[in-house]
Amino acid sequence: MKTFVLAVSMMSLCFASWTQYFISATYINTTPQVTLASVANLPLEYDVETYKIVYNTIDALGNPTIASGAFCFPISEDCSNFPMAVYEHGTSLRKVDVPSYDVQEAYIGKIFSSGGYNVVMPDYIGMGESPGLHPYCHGESEATATLDMIRAVREGEDLGLIPGMTEDNGEMFITGYSQGGHAAMATHKHVEDNNLLSEFNILASAPCSGPYEITGAMADTILAASYSNPGYIVYLMASYQSVYGNLYNTYSDILRSPYDQIVVPYFNGDNTTLGMGSLNNQLPTIIQELVVDSVLQNFLNSASDFSHPLWQAMSDNDNHDWVPERPVRMYYCTGDEQVSFQNAIAAEATMLANGAQNVEAIYMGDGMHNECILPSLSDVYYWFDTLRTPCITNGIEVIKLDGAEMFPNPVIDELEIKILSPGKNQIIISDGFGKQVEHIQNVQNSINISMSDYDSGCYFIEVRMKEKSVIQKVIKE
Repeated sequence: MKTFVLAVSMMSLCFASWTQYFISATYINTTPQVTLASVANLPLEYDVETYKIVYNTIDALGNPTIASGAFCFPISEDCSNFPMAVYEHGTSLRKVDVPSYDVQEAYIGKIFSSGGYNVVMPDYIGMGESPGLHPYCHGESEATATLDMIRAVREGEDLGLIPGMTEDNGEMFITGYSQGGHAAMATHKHVEDNNLLSEFNILASAPCSGPYEITGAMADTILAASYSNPGYIVYLMASYQSVYGNLYNTYSDILRSPYDQIVVPYFNGDNTTLGMGSLNNQLPTIIQELVVDSVLQNFLNSASDFSHPLWQAMSDNDNHDWVPERPVRMYYCTGDEQVSFQNAIAAEATMLANGAQNVEAIYMGDGMHNECILPSLSDVYYWFDTLRTPCITNGIEVIKLDGAEMFPNPVIDELEIKILSPGKNQIIISDGFGKQVEHIQNVQNSINISMSDYDSGCYFIEVRMKEKSVIQKVIKE
């Protein structure tokens, strides 16, 4: 595999005065559009290049450290810039189960990129190349790791150190799944809380199946009669001990034997081999069998006033109680056994009660946690596409497809389609959510379609010819 490494340290004499975040970019691979479109069943447009980015940031205690992540961008000869999208990955225990190691979940970012986004996928602090234990579901470090990676990518673009990267158009979208839902919400909240919208112009965020209300809906799930992923409980306690330092001295203080010994190698800060599935299989699903009686009782007794340090740590990382200025959609499925859908319901209710104007919890069916991924992120893709600015095509308004041409794009009133192959062609128009809105049959060489009554947004125009079909995304202004 071709590898291309560019280190800022080699150029420090030239750029030390202003380079702060970017350390290196290492080429990972190029993924063809046809591969990504077949995986996603979405109308994607571009081949995608992926790089591993290493950058400077701070850890959960505010100390300087390094972090890594994957960065994807579309390969385009026509478009001069693209919006930025962030994909925050789900829970992983092994340091190598992260986007920069090109794991399967990284394909989600590549799919968004193939649709026309520069995509940032941070590994998070303590994962990938970042040293130490990952501070799991710690909102502040999830946010800073994300934003500093965006800064690093922008620096790399300015320095020309990410070959072929298309310019960032200044728009930003955020999504993520599971823990990534928490990270997506934390990042959006951090930007607005710290008045950073001028630097990170978030047009919308779409957290999916995330634990936003850790002290409420998530705590209820963990304390239920049985919880499917007990390893998450230990991960959370180990994480918050590393950040706040007041939960325990040794695992024996909080966990029953033999679990106090079993968990040690999983959370040593250098785990590259032991996964969450292995840990879950060795732990009891009933919390009373996992946690020391006195610890659990003290925790339950302080549920009303949050006097226990674990409640305080959990409360510090709740991110459901605020007022987003920019749109937020929280996607959920009611059969989710890992992260209760009540997290999204509670967040929606709290934000609306606080006065938020554009917040919505989106029901995606009754599937379980893993079954909810595809419908949620597909809907996110279509929603983002209705909000983004179409790419600048260097003055070229005609979109040339293999067998058809469409113009203008964006369109205000009338879209002209020329079909190079005469015959009984069909044209199918679908909206941004994949719903068919018009089906025209027996089209010969050309047709003018009035779109003046269409709502503004993204549409997909499919031209079905005798031998093949082509699809083009068109923006109605």
